[in-house]
Amino acid sequence: MKIGQIIKDRYEILEVLGEGGMAFVYKAKDTQLKRFVAIKTLKPNYVNQDTFVERFRREAQTAANLNHPNIVQIFDWGIDDEPYFVMEYIEGNTLTSIIAKNRTISLSDILFIGSQVSSGLHAAHLKGLVHRDIKPGNIMITPDGKVKVTDFGIVSLQNEESDITKTGSILGTASYISPEQAQGKPVSIESDLYSLGTVLYELIAGKPPFSGDSPIATATKHLTDKPEKLSSFRRDIPKGIENAVMKLLEKATYDRYRSAEDLRATLLQQRKNLQAEQTRENLVDLTNPKIKLRFTLPALIISIALVAGTIWTLGRVFEGLPADGGAPTVIEIPDLTGSEQAQALLDLQNLGFKVGIENAADPVVPSGAVIRTQPPANTVTNPDTLVTIIVSVGPEAFPIPYVLDLETERAIYVIEESGFTIGQTLEVNDDTVPRGFVISQNPVAGTKMGPDSTVDLVISAGPSLIVISDLSRKSPEDAIQILETLGFEYEIIEEYSENVDVGLVSHTLPGRGEIATLDQVIQVIVSLGLKIEVPNVIGFTYQEASNILQEAGLLPSASGDTSGRVSSQTPKEGEFLDPEGFVELTFGG
Repeated sequence: MKIGQIIKDRYEILEVLGEGGMAFVYKAKDTQLKRFVAIKTLKPNYVNQDTFVERFRREAQTAANLNHPNIVQIFDWGIDDEPYFVMEYIEGNTLTSIIAKNRTISLSDILFIGSQVSSGLHAAHLKGLVHRDIKPGNIMITPDGKVKVTDFGIVSLQNEESDITKTGSILGTASYISPEQAQGKPVSIESDLYSLGTVLYELIAGKPPFSGDSPIATATKHLTDKPEKLSSFRRDIPKGIENAVMKLLEKATYDRYRSAEDLRATLLQQRKNLQAEQTRENLVDLTNPKIKLRFTLPALIISIALVAGTIWTLGRVFEGLPADGGAPTVIEIPDLTGSEQAQALLDLQNLGFKVGIENAADPVVPSGAVIRTQPPANTVTNPDTLVTIIVSVGPEAFPIPYVLDLETERAIYVIEESGFTIGQTLEVNDDTVPRGFVISQNPVAGTKMGPDSTVDLVISAGPSLIVISDLSRKSPEDAIQILETLGFEYEIIEEYSENVDVGLVSHTLPGRGEIATLDQVIQVIVSLGLKIEVPNVIGFTYQEASNILQEAGLLPSASGDTSGRVSSQTPKEGEFLDPEGFVELTFGG
């Protein structure tokens, strides 16, 4: 893309905002909605690589379904000269730039940032999407103090200099990847939580938990080393905060928090325990270079706290009172403990409440019955309050593992090892997911369910119509692996080739770019070597035959009288010779 270029008759490219190993990010103007947007596009050298383009498209479409205040939203997707997606334009600073300026961030603000990132991740995890690259550079603070998680578009296509590759799989950024990512294992929601733990650790300690001379050395430390205690860097850190961050950095996934929502609740509780009335202005200060003055006088802080406390108290007193001074418009939340989920839902909706449902384990309350509500029973509140019903799943509950993009056998193993059973499996055609890999799961990853609960899987049967890719000059083994992954049967045919070395694939039938169905047998033509097919020169004069042979890369050989026309030739037409091989010519009268 070029500055001034108009994309999709709508987006005008204004300037380059940044560049990574595989992508450019531009600032653009949406001429239809009269707003600024950001456009991310693959670099030209990746545009012709189907794997990168398809992954780019899939991630853009998945992320476009996320609509959360803590996630940068994706608006549009398309292909012009190269694939691109259009996303929300955010003004502000990344945590990387804030850290680089040696700004001191209070513990209260660190916990606020962590809770907001957790909220965004929870929304993504409920959609079955794992970010895979949570790091300071992908967390932004806006001028009005909002926290935004970025790069839900091409999370697996990050900066080459900071990526680690294992068996061709792009992982995350070395200082922030989880141990399972460093080993090349499948990622899960716990992997994102580990990465967030490394970010919180860096914000508190002033450096990441692990660093090495190279990305590989750093990744190895995630597998083998224990991080130093945060209290050795910051003596004022409460034990609860230190324990929460260190729990995130556990090597085993089952020792970490089970969901981003659990982490968010913990961080908010720890922030409350700090008894700080700090507000979003602190975050505005972090991103506004014009604000130089910090009010640090103890008396002023006490005064602000008293005023804030007074306002909060008065707000609680007058909350729910109508503007005309009539009767309060508040409702008491009933005690629904032990009620069936359906009846509790109906009771709350009849009272005018918005209702959410969560699952939890309980040793006493039977499965399907209400444990409690949040806010709790007998709370007097506004009728538009969201009341969450906590429903029992029995004595124990565990999160459903993330198995999307895994091969079926591996997905079944992960589910059964987690204590669940396989429910229904359905095979459907899919143009993007390879045959035999999981497309979707129900319940979604992170949902807490009781042991032996069933998990349904949708498995890809491969695309119904497949465009044959270019397999020329690949080894037969590589070509066969690609065809088998797509679900094709094949047969090997050996032929001489004019321009392909012996032992490599010359071409396929159907050929590159042609469309095939899965019931077709693909012929893989393997080269017998660089041979030239001998043309027919019988009936030509010596000069004519010589020209024909030399044009084909062969040489004429003749003895005796060459004044007549060629009556026979050796080798015969259709046979093969090495380049510059001789064709013996015999002439008749």
